[in-house]
Amino acid sequence: MRKARSYPLLTILALVFFFGCQVSFFVSVNGESSTLFVRVTDARPALPDGIEGVFITFEEFFVHRRGGDWISLELVNSPYAIDLLALHSGKTSQLVKPAKLEDGKYDRIRASVSSVAVLSEGVFYSVALPPETLIIEREFFFKLEEGQTLDLTIDFDLSQSLSISGPSPNHSYELEPVLHINPTKEVASIQGEIAARNFEEHKSVEATVTIFLDRDFSGGLSGADEEYTRIIVDRENPEFEIFWLAPEEGYIIQIDMDGSEPPEFEQFVFPADLQKGDTYQLNHGYPI
Repeated sequence: MRKARSYPLLTILALVFFFGCQVSFFVSVNGESSTLFVRVTDARPALPDGIEGVFITFEEFFVHRRGGDWISLELVNSPYAIDLLALHSGKTSQLVKPAKLEDGKYDRIRASVSSVAVLSEGVFYSVALPPETLIIEREFFFKLEEGQTLDLTIDFDLSQSLSISGPSPNHSYELEPVLHINPTKEVASIQGEIAARNFEEHKSVEATVTIFLDRDFSGGLSGADEEYTRIIVDRENPEFEIFWLAPEEGYIIQIDMDGSEPPEFEQFVFPADLQKGDTYQLNHGYPI
C-alpha cells in the first residue's frame, strides 16, 4: 500500500504548469522526410470521487520503423510532466518537439514514465511503477509517404487505466495504461444530453455513461464485447460528448442513473451511422 507523499512546492507548480491529456501525431512531409508532432489528451474520464489530478512524468518517447530501429523523439521539456485531468473534451497539449522522419512504414510507439502521482482531496499519492519505470509500448501501423500529411491521435484513457483500492486515507493506486489510437481526421464522436427529469426521478446528481465496443455486431451486450470508455455526466452540465472513437465500428451506449441494474438507457450505434469524422446524436438529438 502506498501512502501519501509530500512534494516540494516547485515540483507541484511544475506539474500544474505542464499539463495535457490526448496524444495527437501530426505529420507533414518536407522533401524526402516527414515531420512528426506529438500531442497528449484524455476524454473526461470517470474516476473515483475526490480525485483532482493525475500527474504523469514522461522521460522518453519513441517510434519504431518497421524492419528497423527505435527512433527517439525529443520531448518538449525533459522530463515532461502533465496533469492528465487538465485537458479533456477535445483539448490537446504538445508532448514532443517536431521530428524529421524518413518516409516509410512504422509499426509501434513507446513511452517511458518515471513517476505518476494522484491528487485526491488535497493529498498527493504516489502510484507504484514496476520496476520503478513504466514502459508503455503499443502496436500501431502508420505509413509516411512523400507529399503526405498524417495526423494520429492517442487517447490516454484514465477511466480504464487507473484503479484504486484500500480505505481512505490510505488509498493505493495502480496504473495500467489503456490507449486508443486513431487517425485524427477520421475519429468520430457521440453526443447526448440527459434530461433534468431523469436526475430528479432518480434523486441523482450525476450519471455514468459507459460505451462498449460491439465486437460481434449483435446490437446487444455479449461476452465478446468490451468496455471502450466511460464518463461521468453532472446534473449541472447534462450535455456530453464521447471523443476519439474509431469510425465504422458498432457501439453500445448505456446510461446508469442510480447504480442499479439494468441501466436506465441503452442504445446501439451501427457502424454505418458512425462514419469517419462523424458526430452521432443519441436519442435522435432529444434529451434522454
